[in-house]
Amino acid sequence: MRIRLTYDFWRRILPRYLALRNGAAILECGFGPGSLLALMEGWFPIAEFYGVDIDRDAVRQVSQVIKRAKLIMASAETLPMRGEKFDLVLSLHMVEHLPHPQRFIAESLRVLRPGGIFVIATPNPAGIGAKIMGAKWSGRIEDHISLMLPAEWRDLLTRNGFSILKEGTTGLSGIPIFRKFPLALLNWGPLFFWGFFPWKFGEAYICIAKKPV
Repeated sequence: MRIRLTYDFWRRILPRYLALRNGAAILECGFGPGSLLALMEGWFPIAEFYGVDIDRDAVRQVSQVIKRAKLIMASAETLPMRGEKFDLVLSLHMVEHLPHPQRFIAESLRVLRPGGIFVIATPNPAGIGAKIMGAKWSGRIEDHISLMLPAEWRDLLTRNGFSILKEGTTGLSGIPIFRKFPLALLNWGPLFFWGFFPWKFGEAYICIAKKPV
C-alpha cells in the first residue's frame, strides 16, 4: 500500500502530458525492484512497456513478477532500441548513478518519438535537507556520482533539445524528523496530492520535458 501511495501521483499526472492511446510505448530506465513498472501496467493497460536496468539480478527478479513489460539488461547511456520508438521515457532516481548522464539524455531524445515526454527525478543537493544534514544527507552517498543542481539539469536538458514543461522539487524528507509522525504528514500529505512544487529547496528535483515535434 505504501508503494502504491508513493507512486500514485504518476498515475494522475502522466495522462496530462501523454496520449495513452493503444500501443503507446513507455520505457522506464533503472527500474530497480520493478514497483513502478508493475503499477503502470495496471494503470495504463493499453500501453506497451519496456524496462532497462544494468543490474542482472534486477532484470532476473523483476521478470518473474512483471506481467507484460519487456525487460532488457543494458546501460541507460547506450539504449539498445531504435530511434523514435517511445512516447515516454522516465527515470526516477537513476541519473545520479550515471558517470555520463548527458549521454542518457541524448539517448532518450533519440528513442523518443517527436512530441514524446521525458521525466527524471534525482536528489537535489541544493535542498534544505542537504544543507542541514551536510555529510549525513541521504542523497550524498558513494554511488551518487552525478549530483547536480536543478539549474544544471535544466541546462543539460535544454542544450540537448528538450523543452521544459514542468519542474520543481519535492518536500523535506531529507530531514529525519519529517519522516516521523506527526511531522511526516506535513511532508507526505502534500506530495501525495501534488507530487512536487515550484520551489528550489526540496529533497528531489523532478522535471517533465518534451521532445520537439
